[in-house]
Formats: sequence, C-alpha cells, structure tokens
Amino acid sequence: SRLEPEQSNVSKSPLSPEKSSQNSLEDSEEKLSAEESKDRNLPDAQSNLGLWGDSKGEDELSPEEIQMFEQENQRLVGEMNNLCDEVRQIEGKVVEISRLQEIFTEKVLQQETDIDNIHQLVVGATENIKEGNEDIREAIKNNAGFRVWILFFLVMCSFSLLFLDWYDN
Repeated sequence: SRLEPEQSNVSKSPLSPEKSSQNSLEDSEEKLSAEESKDRNLPDAQSNLGLWGDSKGEDELSPEEIQMFEQENQRLVGEMNNLCDEVRQIEGKVVEISRLQEIFTEKVLQQETDIDNIHQLVVGATENIKEGNEDIREAIKNNAGFRVWILFFLVMCSFSLLFLDWYDN
C-alpha cells in the first residue's frame, strides 16, 4: 500500500500543474491516513494476509478514477491527433519546399547557361569593338595619307601652272 500512492503520483503526473498539486495534497493525506490505519491494524493484517497482503482491493479502480483516466486518455488521444495533423501539415510544407527548391535549382541552372551565353556574346562583342577601333585608326591614317597626297598633287599642279605662266611670258 505504500507503493500505490507513489504509483498514482507517477500515473497522475501528466495532468496539468494545478491538478497535480491538488492530487499531491490528496495523496499526502491518503498516505497519512493509510499509515495511521496500518499502525492500528498491523498485527491483524500480518496474521490474515501474510507478508505482502491481498492486493485485490487495491487493484480495482473507483468509478471516479476510471472516469478521470478515460478523460485523460481522451485528452491525450486528442493531443496525439492534433500532433499527427500538425506533422502532416509540416510534411506537406516540407514537400512543397522541396518541390520549390527543385524548381529554383532548375531555374538557377538555366540562368547559368544563359549567363555563360551572355558572357560569350560580351567577349565576342568586346573583340569586335577592339577590331573596329583598330580599323577606324587605320582608316584615319589612310585618310590622312590620302589627303596629304591630294594636297601634294594640288600644290604641284599649282606650281606647274605658275611655272608655265612664267615661261610663257
């Protein structure tokens, strides 16, 4: 009988703190009354029940205790169902996140190929611009040389005309 109140404390511990404090007060009162009754009936109990005594009366639960355990059981089942629902929701969200992550990875890989293509185009455009600048410089040099030759030709023609005019006079 000393072990039973401790077992009931352990079995009642999942209750809320208010209920457990009330139960602990009730259990302590039960312990005191059980110890007092033991002290009075100790010789009778030892002679009639042996060393450990008959535990048939102690194993049976009162209707109040059965109702309390059923309520506790229903509450725990409800909590477990809520937890299962939450786990299912979280699992669905994880699956959705995984799907979105796969899409994100696919898009990143597409962007990688697009970036590589853009890089190649930019490198090609830079080379074309360098070649264009070199062609422009060459054209400017050629154009300047052509102007010099035209200028030289015009100057020579002018001197030729002046010489012919002087020679004719």
